[in-house]
This record gives sequence, structure tokens and C-alpha cells, in this order.
Amino acid sequence: MKTMKNIAAGIFTMIFLAGIMNSYAGVATKSETLKMKVEFTCASCQAKIQTGLSKTEGVEKAVADLSTKVVTITYDPAKTNKDKLVKAVENLGYKTEYSSTTTKPGHDCKDEKGPKGSNCAKTCPEAKKCTGDKK
Repeated sequence: MKTMKNIAAGIFTMIFLAGIMNSYAGVATKSETLKMKVEFTCASCQAKIQTGLSKTEGVEKAVADLSTKVVTITYDPAKTNKDKLVKAVENLGYKTEYSSTTTKPGHDCKDEKGPKGSNCAKTCPEAKKCTGDKK
């Protein structure tokens, strides 16, 4: 009788451990990093890109470097991919090195307000393209 209890306890333990291992399988997905050149010129644009990408599914971190115009994106490849990330940047209004020739360059400065009360139309040289301002 003791042997049966020991066997049953051993089987229960193996099933329990297998269930735990199965629930953690895939949790440790390996992140990937994508670096891409993006056409942006001011700190407001930089913030808009970083904030917009951080809200994109699968993106763990997005850093836009104003001096090099390179956006570094750390993402979960199980949730997104390069094409989706390029499209996300384009949907924010910016052209990337991977954008097609039909993608319109520039960004949307029509609201003229960037982060922390900055005025994109005054600080961003690209604002003239966006707002149609000829100044």
C-alpha cells in the first residue's frame, strides 16, 4: 500500500512539475533590436516617435537619437516585426530608410504643440512642409 502511495505521489509531482514547466515555456522570448534611419528634425518629433512606438504592440523600448536620426527599437518578434514597425513609424508621419518611394515625407505639425508645451511650428524646420506655411 505504501508503494502505491509513493508511486501516486511521484506521478502527481511529475504532472505538477510538467504543468509548471509548460506554463513557463515561451515566457522567456528573446527580444530583437531594429535600428532604422528616420527623417525627423526636432525634439518634439523625437518624443512623438518614442512615445508612439512605445504604445505599439510588441515594442519593449524605443529610443530616437536626434543627432544621428537613428531609431533603435527593442521588440518581441512573436508580437511584431520589421514591416509592422516601419508602418508604425510611417503612421506617426515619418519616412524611414525602409519606406517606399510613395510614402509622403514629413510629419504632422498642424496642432503646433509638441511635448511639454513646445511649439513645433516654431522650432521644427520641417513644420513648413506640414502646415503649408510658406514662411
